[in-house]
Amino acid sequence: MATTNATISIDSAITDSSLNINNNTLLNLAGSTNGVNTLTSVTKTLSSTTQADLITTASVTTTHAYVYINNPSIDETEFFKITIGAHDGAEVEEIGRLYGGDFMWFPWDVGDDITCIPSTSEDMVIEYMVFS
Repeated sequence: MATTNATISIDSAITDSSLNINNNTLLNLAGSTNGVNTLTSVTKTLSSTTQADLITTASVTTTHAYVYINNPSIDETEFFKITIGAHDGAEVEEIGRLYGGDFMWFPWDVGDDITCIPSTSEDMVIEYMVFS
């Protein structure tokens, strides 16, 4: 069986003492020790400032997944507002803004759609991966 390992490394000197965090985990199916077995990888170009579906609950066949979203822009003023909700009348909530060069990684309970709103109507590229 294939395994998927996620790793994060953070080094910083913004405090009086240096900060060095390294952590990793195996990505498993919900409630088991079996590794995830599906990967969806998408690059989208958006050219409107209206809310757009990024990842819908209908696109995943499990109740738990891991999500990676990236804004590959080199323009630090361009951002995507990432929201969750918009499914079955649920309230939409902003979970973060990804400025040029930013990414996010989080576990997703696949209960609500993940959407995004670009900061400009110029073509903007967003990338994401869903591990389930």
